[in-house]
Amino acid sequence: MARSRFANPVNDLMTDSGAVLWSFVKGEQLEYPITLTFIDDVTLPYTFEAVIVEAKNTLLQEDMPTDIQPAGEATTLTIRLPVYRGEWDAIDSYDSEDVVLYGTTYYKLISGAGYTNSVLPSLDAAWTTTALNIIYVQFPSTLASDWVIDPIVDYPVYGFFELCVTEPNNSIFVHTWKPVRGLVEVLFSPTDITP
Repeated sequence: MARSRFANPVNDLMTDSGAVLWSFVKGEQLEYPITLTFIDDVTLPYTFEAVIVEAKNTLLQEDMPTDIQPAGEATTLTIRLPVYRGEWDAIDSYDSEDVVLYGTTYYKLISGAGYTNSVLPSLDAAWTTTALNIIYVQFPSTLASDWVIDPIVDYPVYGFFELCVTEPNNSIFVHTWKPVRGLVEVLFSPTDITP
């Protein structure tokens, strides 16, 4: 679980825990998978929230900011969950990103729409192994478009990122985790300023 300070994003999200740094060129629209090791099945009714809060950026800043922008923008990100279709069946048709269970392994269809094939997922290149504890955080192309300071050449701007996961209601105690947090860096883009 990420417990490092926001202003110390030295760890890589894919290899270890700690604060993360995502870097985008202004106007990029990307989706990133996050594996939640403390959950087995994200298709259960968990509540997911991912936000970016504008940092207190300054013109020509040399260091990453350590405070939020007063009355700054807060962006709620979309989280896409896997579409679990149950056990694989040779006669069913599947769409891109559908997840099935074959044997004891989960498989995700890499691409296609209405895909039907009697070849087992374990032998079919159209399928790749996956898990049911992966969520997909979507970063919109409009990120940082309303921030007080725009990035300029060699001077990015930053926001603070956090992912929050709350388990479904239970009769004992509802857990909430904040497994990923850190900085989002937005870099200058020539195409963003070109009409």
